Formats: sequence, C-alpha cells, structure tokens
Amino acid sequence: MMKKIYLCVSKIIKLERMKSALKIRLLLILVFVICTVQAQTYRLEVGYNNPVRVGSGVSSTYFNGVKLGLTAEYNLKNNFSLLTGALYNLVYSNKIQNYPDYASVTYETYGHSINIPIHVKYSYPLSKTLEVFAFGGPTVNIGLFQNSKITSTLTYDPTDPLYVLPGKFDLYNSQLNRINLQIGLGGGVQWKKYQIKGGYDVGLINLNKTKSTALFQNGWYVSLSYNF
Repeated sequence: MMKKIYLCVSKIIKLERMKSALKIRLLLILVFVICTVQAQTYRLEVGYNNPVRVGSGVSSTYFNGVKLGLTAEYNLKNNFSLLTGALYNLVYSNKIQNYPDYASVTYETYGHSINIPIHVKYSYPLSKTLEVFAFGGPTVNIGLFQNSKITSTLTYDPTDPLYVLPGKFDLYNSQLNRINLQIGLGGGVQWKKYQIKGGYDVGLINLNKTKSTALFQNGWYVSLSYNF
C-alpha cells in the first residue's frame, strides 16, 4: 500500500515539473516569435547586473552577474518604440551568516534565469548619429536553476530552531517561485550602432514558496548593445 502511495506521489511531482517546464518553453517560444516578426531593429546585448533578494526579518542576499541575449525594437509614433527580447542571466552570491561562538553558515549560490523585457522607449535625437533615450515597463524573469551550496560550522542539535541543514539544493525546487514580475525604469545613449544603457527593476511578486516571510528581488544593471 505504501509503495502504491509513493508511486502515485512521484507521478504527481513529475507531472507538476512537466507543467512548469512546459510553461517556460511556451513563454520562450512566444518571445522568439515576437522578436522575429517585423522588428525594425535587432541588437546583441551584454551587460552586468546586481540583483538583491530582500525580505522582512531576513538578511538580504546580494548577487553579481552577467547577462547576454538578443533584443528587438518596434517603432511606434512620435519617437516612441516597443522594446522586448530574451536575455540569459548568470548570477553568483557568496553569503556568510555569523553566529555566536565563532560559528557561521556559508551560502554559495549560482542562479540561471531568462529575462523578458516589455518596455516602452522614448528617444530624443541630438544629431544624425547620437540620441538619448529613456524607457520603462515590466520585465518577466523566468528562473531556470538556482543551485545553493550550504556549509555550516554550527553545533546546534537538528531540533534547535537555529539549526541550518548543510548540503546542495536547487532553491526553485524547495523555496523559490520560478516566475518573477518586475517593473523598472532606465535610460541611455545611442551612438551610431552602439548603445549603452542602465536601469533599476523592483520586484512585485513574493518569491517565497514557504510563506514564512515575503521575499522580493530587485536590482540594477548596465549593458552595452550593438545593432545588426
């Protein structure tokens, strides 16, 4: 009987994982279709990003990372345009939390995700080859993997509330939601085919699956892109 229950639960878990993977694939396919239909400008973009995960009653987790991807721009009217695309993010964090008696817990985390911006952009030309611009709007962040290695020197009993379980975990499987919606603003400069821009995003969705406290991810970034 227990074996049948175990097999049933395993099938349900596998089904839920397949549903999540299917949703991610459908979103990526949608972005690919948008980016390849009648866009006026395509860009290769590379940059640096600095996300931070914050929550009430917990210490903030800061990440450093890079992003790389393609964007597409659709001209509207009166110097306005719509900017979208798909950008792969790789971020890293090495967080140390200290405890009494010189004990500590180290959280070493690598995060992989895809950003899908849906931004409205306004450009102001200064000359034939130079313009400044501002943009704003939502960004959908899709988490792929967030592998965390936890190393602990604590000597607490496992039943103690302060005990931290060491090991390796994918945080999306246990603690974090994969989908994050952010809203942001930014600006930059375009010179000929080169563009440099920066911005800041604020997370709108609680990422914490456990509901013990709300977690949000914000962050700033800067990037360089090339029209092709």
